[in-house]
Amino acid sequence: MKRFFALVCAVLMTGGGLQAQKVIVGADFATRFDNREYAENEFNEPQTLFSARLSPYVGVEWMKKNRLIVGVEMLQHFGQYNPQGDRFLSDVKPLMYYQFRSRNVRADAGIFDRGELLGDYSAAFFSDSVRFYHNRLSGFMGQYRSAHREKTYVEMAIDWEGMYSEASREMFRILSAGRYTTRPGFYFGYAFSMFHFAGSKLNENVTDNLLVNPFIGWQFEAFLDFDIRGGFLFAPQRGRSVDYEWKKPCGAQIDLTVSKWGIKIENNLYLGDNLQPLRNAVTNPATGLTYGQDGLYAGEPFYATTEGVYNRTWVGYDRRFFDRTVHVEAGMVFHYDGTGLGTQQVVQLSVDIQKAFGSKHRKHNSRIRADEF
Repeated sequence: MKRFFALVCAVLMTGGGLQAQKVIVGADFATRFDNREYAENEFNEPQTLFSARLSPYVGVEWMKKNRLIVGVEMLQHFGQYNPQGDRFLSDVKPLMYYQFRSRNVRADAGIFDRGELLGDYSAAFFSDSVRFYHNRLSGFMGQYRSAHREKTYVEMAIDWEGMYSEASREMFRILSAGRYTTRPGFYFGYAFSMFHFAGSKLNENVTDNLLVNPFIGWQFEAFLDFDIRGGFLFAPQRGRSVDYEWKKPCGAQIDLTVSKWGIKIENNLYLGDNLQPLRNAVTNPATGLTYGQDGLYAGEPFYATTEGVYNRTWVGYDRRFFDRTVHVEAGMVFHYDGTGLGTQQVVQLSVDIQKAFGSKHRKHNSRIRADEF
């Protein structure tokens, strides 16, 4: 392993004989405290998650539009007990990808960070814990970003999450999102996910899980910054080991965000059907695992409400510092699922630094984020 990284670094430092190359050196760091007090709620469970993740990487850029990046993601769960003492970290995974970037087009291929996505994927698609702990995508991603209209883009990605074997299912997810912004501040767009949750050699069953979210919104400033959005969630799905009937739950969601000087209040109100109707169905009779335990749903479990309502209110502080390289987020979240009120306390600190060597101009952070348009 040491020889491999030495060889990679040597190739990157020399630029492989290419002209006009730059060496890219960077690191992402995040630590998250997430305390969930959901004893009064039926559709989620209480727990405390506290972890830190460090992802250093190095790469080479040539001809201004091409990049090849290699790195490693190191994750540690605070307080994790390891009686054998044979693990220095909770998990270590590779990062390695090719990236093309121009004024309007960006594409990634390989294993890359979820932060490369621009799409507005609500918590119905990915919960807070999924975003933090499953933050790498393995596959492809392509984006088109308008150079003339603010926050106007379209993207598509495929994330291959599991290989067919005795130990794991074949799983892949196709993601797509788009947004078009008009003036003054009106926008409309969509988010889409198709999750193919196939079988393993010991459990041959296939489940199809789709989620579509068209929306329309309005951003404006009246001393405070406002973002008002209304959307529709449609989740057709079929568990072939349960039955061959398509289930078609749907509902409406209204989002309101008010912010100023980093202080933010965000409210998300969902009214509709249980978007995760297979959650408690048994996916493997031999083990008794349910679809909820087996990973079919990446969205917030509160969307499994059978009471027709889920409301999430976030109150806290959310701001970036030092040329947007440091992100501080701290708040209290209130969840109402029709059965009770639960609370969540969240503190997250993220650092994202990137340097380019071999050119006259250097930037602390040259990544494109959805909130940096």
